[in-house]
Amino acid sequence: MEQSKPDTSETGVDAKDELIQSLREELETVITQEWCDAVYTRANAPKDPDPECNTRKQTVMQVLARSVRTQRLYFIIRSTIMSLISALITLIVVLYLGTLNVTQAVLLGIILFIFALVASRLFDKQIIQTIKKIIHQLNKHKKLRNFILNQL
Repeated sequence: MEQSKPDTSETGVDAKDELIQSLREELETVITQEWCDAVYTRANAPKDPDPECNTRKQTVMQVLARSVRTQRLYFIIRSTIMSLISALITLIVVLYLGTLNVTQAVLLGIILFIFALVASRLFDKQIIQTIKKIIHQLNKHKKLRNFILNQL
């Protein structure tokens, strides 16, 4: 049976991606057992490749690939926001103190990571709204979106 591969230009996720490959294998098993075999059993027909079953597989795979793309973009953007919060506070501390030694930098890094994590959770609703707007804009610029997904 031929594996249907989602169009990478449409989903922005490479078909060779490990997560996509794993999802495809699971999907092949589940859909074949649940949908396709049930149709063959009811119809008492020989198990020939069914175009409807292949269409279902391809549709579900595209939905899963888009979901993977959105989750990865969400993670990248949220991480960037946390990094910017930490960088801004670090800049303020360095400007205030004038210099940092290694111990202070490590301690500041730990504190800032925790602070950025707490801040990102406190403002989760606003961050999600911002991320949705960014993802919406990235969907209009597919080359930039694909660069972010593939290179970052």
